[in-house]
Amino acid sequence: MPADSSAELQQLIDRFPSGDSAVRRELLARSFDRLRRLTAKMLGESFPRLQAGHDLDSVVNETWIRLVRALEQTSPGTVQEFFGLAAHKIRQVLLDMARKQTRLDRQNERELMVADSGGDSALQQDTHNPLRLSMWTEFHARVPNLPDDERQMFEMHYYLEVPQVEIARLMNITPRQASRLWVSALERLTEGFAEVEEFV
Repeated sequence: MPADSSAELQQLIDRFPSGDSAVRRELLARSFDRLRRLTAKMLGESFPRLQAGHDLDSVVNETWIRLVRALEQTSPGTVQEFFGLAAHKIRQVLLDMARKQTRLDRQNERELMVADSGGDSALQQDTHNPLRLSMWTEFHARVPNLPDDERQMFEMHYYLEVPQVEIARLMNITPRQASRLWVSALERLTEGFAEVEEFV
């Protein structure tokens, strides 16, 4: 059985109430590869423009620090809860980086407008990516505000890639109810966006 299998990780999570810091360290060590893959997916699919200034390891390292701090304050009861917490921390790191990037983009746009007051072709060529980054930033920033059942559905299906049928079993609902939760979550997250197909 792989060291990072759900069964192995659940055994460590079951030992969390003991307060043994060695258990926390072992859980993080065994789940590192899965955390790295999860971070790569979120960075590549939702925040590709950040890759120009932030490599995968820098995002993983910052997430690791925040996750360690969080685990000192809370004890997830299941593997799904643990990776849900991890996804939340990854999202926080990427959103913070995206906001900084947006500020830089706006500063660069102002500088372009001053330097090229005779035309706006350079500015027009650079507007697509910042807009897309801004939309993705808003999209992920809305996730914590979803109703609990929709948030749980979205995080497990989108971030953790758990099949909807399996999520339905975990949430003790029917597959049709799970599908409705997914659609409802997407509707809330994309409300007001002109190009919804980017997020589906």
